[in-house]
Amino acid sequence: MQTKKLLGTTLALSMFFPGSTVMGAELFKNMKFSGQIDLQATSAHNVTDFTTQQKSDATGPTNNDRIGDAQTRIMLSLDWDLLDDVHAKATVRKNDRNYGTATGNANTNANSQNLIGTAGNTGALDNTYLDQAYFKIDKIGGHVDATFGRQFYGESGDMVVYYGPSDKALYGLPTTSIDAVRADWSNDKFGVIGLVGKTTGHSVGVAPALVPDVDVRGIVAACKGDAPVHLGVSLWNQVTHNTGAVGVPPTVLAAGGKNDNLWVADVKAKASMGMGWANAEFAKNFGENRGLFTTDPNNSAANNAHYTGWAMQFNVGAKLDLASLGAVAPWGHFGYGSGDGSVDGTNHTFTAINPDYRPGSIYGRFAVAAGGASLGSAGTGFASNSLSNRKIWGVGVKTTPSMMNKLTAGLAFWDYSVTADPGPVFGGNKHLGSEADLDLTWAHSENVSLGAGVGQFWPGGAVKEAIQSGNVANASNNSGQGVNPAKLAYFDVRVKF
Repeated sequence: MQTKKLLGTTLALSMFFPGSTVMGAELFKNMKFSGQIDLQATSAHNVTDFTTQQKSDATGPTNNDRIGDAQTRIMLSLDWDLLDDVHAKATVRKNDRNYGTATGNANTNANSQNLIGTAGNTGALDNTYLDQAYFKIDKIGGHVDATFGRQFYGESGDMVVYYGPSDKALYGLPTTSIDAVRADWSNDKFGVIGLVGKTTGHSVGVAPALVPDVDVRGIVAACKGDAPVHLGVSLWNQVTHNTGAVGVPPTVLAAGGKNDNLWVADVKAKASMGMGWANAEFAKNFGENRGLFTTDPNNSAANNAHYTGWAMQFNVGAKLDLASLGAVAPWGHFGYGSGDGSVDGTNHTFTAINPDYRPGSIYGRFAVAAGGASLGSAGTGFASNSLSNRKIWGVGVKTTPSMMNKLTAGLAFWDYSVTADPGPVFGGNKHLGSEADLDLTWAHSENVSLGAGVGQFWPGGAVKEAIQSGNVANASNNSGQGVNPAKLAYFDVRVKF
């Protein structure tokens, strides 16, 4: 089968590159083709507004938002050897169409050339993206592997840094990448990663203007091997190059010319012993916060002086093998991220680089805006993929029956609050809400899995205050309006090849 794939791909390439240039140069030596197909089907109710009906006098917003759609994300990757010690990879993605809508068009996109840090459209098809395009050199100086170009980095769910496909079913199935140079060194016990990249850049041949360039740098060191306790430390730096006059401080209307300089130091520890396991993480901000100046104490860019926020999370669990029932795995989670409730020349809110922290089936799936649908986006607007200004805890259990060892059932309960004074919109109440989820996963094979589940999110006091006249600006529209739970039913499929 692999021989047939290679032969077919080679013949196709020969049509694009006439003559024997490609074949003679062995440009695609040891070529490997792989990919991933994700199907996401979502049925949800009241996710954006938590309201089923109008006010009793039939005035105000119509509400009763409903979501019922399905989409497919296709990712195709090609790996090959340029030389014996130089390897290349390209990953193409297409996932912009919902079931029942028109198919994608084949218009040539004018933005087919991209500077490092700019959008990765391939130019071949609208909304077809080149998510990875890099080459890797083995053992520079005999020890360091170096990777150059657009690439994924990190693990899905990370609270500080993750670039890659949304693996935990974020609504809309988005994917992020970073244009970077990465260096890896390791031995049997330790590993070190260094990364220097750009997430926002200016167009080719054009000097930076209104949109500032954003650079990301990091160094990560971690233990390796089979020891029961593992420790990892990292230091990340994100610089936003503001484009105003050099040395000019930010104002209400302009960010000025002083760069925003965010640092995040992070420590991770994990341990396993017998049937139990635990992991913990602590992250701390420092650096110069130079966004737009504002006197709003709830704005994360309020203070224009220093980043001082922090966050932590702790997870614990066990796996019990019960002969008559199968495997049972209880777990618990607690996460806390600082917020900012005062103007004192310091930004107390925990600020991550590119987080992917999304607990819960509803809170997690609708964590950020995607096509206008995120949790509370119609009014309360508290959706987040970060631990910034959050206190979140959860408990649950997963079980795999002995008679159906391909099925895993999970039951979870989550609770969400803000940590700093949320201001007048929430009426001073910090409780955002709670949710309960039932999730089922069927492992058809090593590379094929199917998932389904249901969940319900009950709005907390903060949301009720915001909807039922807690927000003075909306009092005339919302007075007398009910607050209802958000509901979700989903079906997901993943195929890797």
